[in-house]
Amino acid sequence: DWDKVEAVVSTQSTGDMILAHPVQEQSSSYKILKTKVEIQLKKATAVRWETLERKEEAGSANQRNYPTSNRRNPVDWDKVEAEVVKEDAEDKKEGDQAMNELFQKIYADGNDDTRRAMIKSFQESGGTVLSTNWDDIGKKQTEVKPPDGMEYKKWNE
Repeated sequence: DWDKVEAVVSTQSTGDMILAHPVQEQSSSYKILKTKVEIQLKKATAVRWETLERKEEAGSANQRNYPTSNRRNPVDWDKVEAEVVKEDAEDKKEGDQAMNELFQKIYADGNDDTRRAMIKSFQESGGTVLSTNWDDIGKKQTEVKPPDGMEYKKWNE
């Protein structure tokens, strides 16, 4: 009985799959068409397959297989991803990026009144004011306060 299927996709790559249950080799077939490959596998036993592939046992490593053109020195993309995430966390942001990150953190960590105040003050002021004090912002219309040396104009003027 088969419990492994190997598919040759091209001369460069193959894919292995460990099936969830055994199949009957003699009753199975495949067809290669212009746009697809059809594989028909007959079950060896009449059981319901929850998945096509065998689930990994509880102690085994959760390792994904990635396609690669470098068979001799394949790249561990999980390791590369972990390094990039670590570098991003360690990078010190500067300028507008640091300020934007700070505002996002204040918004994410704030309560509903803080979020409401930030949205209302920013929208009503045309993006020139950002307040976290709902008691102050909730009572009145927020004035437009452009930076020193700048003049505020509406978009249609």
